[in-house]
Amino acid sequence: MLTTYKTLLTKKTQLNSNTYLYHFVLIDPTEIIFKPGQYVMLKVPSSKGPVSRLYSIASQNTIKNGFELIIEIVPGGLASNYLFSLSEKTEVIFQGPAGMFGLKENDRTKIFLITGTGIAPIRSIINSEFRIQNSKFHLFWGMKNYKDIYLFDELKKYNPKICLSREQNLDMILEGDKKYFELGHVNSSFEKQFSNDLNSFDFYLCGGRLVVESLKQYLLSKNVLLENIHFEKF
Repeated sequence: MLTTYKTLLTKKTQLNSNTYLYHFVLIDPTEIIFKPGQYVMLKVPSSKGPVSRLYSIASQNTIKNGFELIIEIVPGGLASNYLFSLSEKTEVIFQGPAGMFGLKENDRTKIFLITGTGIAPIRSIINSEFRIQNSKFHLFWGMKNYKDIYLFDELKKYNPKICLSREQNLDMILEGDKKYFELGHVNSSFEKQFSNDLNSFDFYLCGGRLVVESLKQYLLSKNVLLENIHFEKF
């Protein structure tokens, strides 16, 4: 059974032109227990009553008195309009946690192929379980432009490969940071680094529905077993 959480928006940080990091503190109940990769359901007020929208928790599960969400604001969207207009110290209602996306309990190396705000549940996972279990993983994150990148200083300690699909070169990037970036898409970047024995990995895909489906089909075409592919579609 899902729990209803009354929360307080304590901080709202703009990450890029249309993406924000929201930090909510719990009012009642005062603690949340969740598995990294799970989501909460925002209850959006409307003229016909509350409408639910799902958002992956982006914070680590060792923080129990609140949680963070990374949200892309879509102009005209019911939830986007509500979230964009939210001011700090506003009470917000959620239900959850829910969802089956998360790490499988094994010692296999994990490959994260993600795009856009698909970084949210992966951020929760790598800041939670990997910090505890010291597991091996490789992070490939696809974004359109360099100006869209956020949380880079936090993520670069994990030696990510950030793939820029709409840039022509990497001239705008500091020389010391270029090693974390590549031009193109996540699958091409992954293929440059790995080509053999792909079924020794667990793959985690997260992002827009069409992109996730494309990545799944790409892996299947490489003879990766479906049981080794785990995904979350937005």
